[in-house]
Amino acid sequence: MDRGTIDSFVGSWSSGLGYLVIDGRPVPCDNAATVRALDACFGGVIAPGHLVDQESIVGREIWYQVGLWGVLEAFSPADDNIPEDEKEEQDELC
Repeated sequence: MDRGTIDSFVGSWSSGLGYLVIDGRPVPCDNAATVRALDACFGGVIAPGHLVDQESIVGREIWYQVGLWGVLEAFSPADDNIPEDEKEEQDELC
C-alpha cells in the first residue's frame, strides 16, 4: 500500500467513473462506491445534488492500494493519532 494526501475527487454522478486525486495523481475508481467509502471514513462527504464536499476530504492522508489495471482497490485513513480501538472501528467502515 502507498500513503498519500487527497487533493480532490472528480467524477460525474451518471458516468460511474470517478478519480480520487492523490498527491496530484488522478486514480480511477468506482464513483459511487468511493464516495460512500469516503463518507463512511471522514463524514460529511456527500453533499446535496449528488456532489462531493471537497473540503471534507482535501488534505486527508490515506493508505491506498491500486490494482493491476491502475484502479483504486482500497483505502484507509492514515491518521497516526487515532487511538487503536478507534482505528479498528474506522477500518471496519472503510
